[in-house]
Amino acid sequence: MNTHTSNASTLTAAAVQSDATWQAVQHVLSSPIFVKAPRMRAMLSFLMMRKLSGMEASISEYAIGIEVFHRDARDYDTSFDPVVRVQMGRLRGRLAQYYASAANVSGLQIVIPMGTYVPVLTSAASARPISIKSVALTPLDSPTPESGTRNFMSGLEEELALRLFQRFGSESGASPEQYRIEVRVRTEPRYARATIRLIDANTGQIAWIQQCDRHGDLGIALQEKLALAICTDLQNYMLGEVVSGRGCGA
Repeated sequence: MNTHTSNASTLTAAAVQSDATWQAVQHVLSSPIFVKAPRMRAMLSFLMMRKLSGMEASISEYAIGIEVFHRDARDYDTSFDPVVRVQMGRLRGRLAQYYASAANVSGLQIVIPMGTYVPVLTSAASARPISIKSVALTPLDSPTPESGTRNFMSGLEEELALRLFQRFGSESGASPEQYRIEVRVRTEPRYARATIRLIDANTGQIAWIQQCDRHGDLGIALQEKLALAICTDLQNYMLGEVVSGRGCGA
């Protein structure tokens, strides 16, 4: 990098750090959800600095791997090293937890949509959240009624109900149902696909739909993974992040 470019970058970074939006980012980073997660802090700082500096085009999985996770550029291959994809899923989850905790004093929301690494900034007022207290989980369904699938479905339903309670607390069921969650699961040996629909209880229309694919034996570990992915994507949507298609927690 030449001297002119280096100086310009330094000036840009200095301007960003005095920006009100960057101060809001610092509030997120200093919250209990992030303060003891150095990887998450480093990734979010990198993404937001690039975003606020007008360098969105330089944000990529490869750049994050090199700049944040210090991968060696001589042999780093994103096809074989999933560190960025894994950590990005965790970052989305922590952001969802932060905004669900009502700790956001600035009214700003940072969203990283599925399929991209570029943050999107929205205001809390412009988001379209759905309160969990108006959502009801319906009995899970499956087109494959074998006994092994039925046992898996029963355990998955219990796991999902527990995860929803842990994530959103005792508000669930405190007001009339406005939405219902319908989950349909197809299974094969060492594979499960869940299709999740959020249905408007008044109109019967689909408000949101998502698919989750998970691999593994049809047992407790797979139930936990699938329930966690469903719960996380539902929370992301409720916070105003519109996610469609497959990927569920990717």
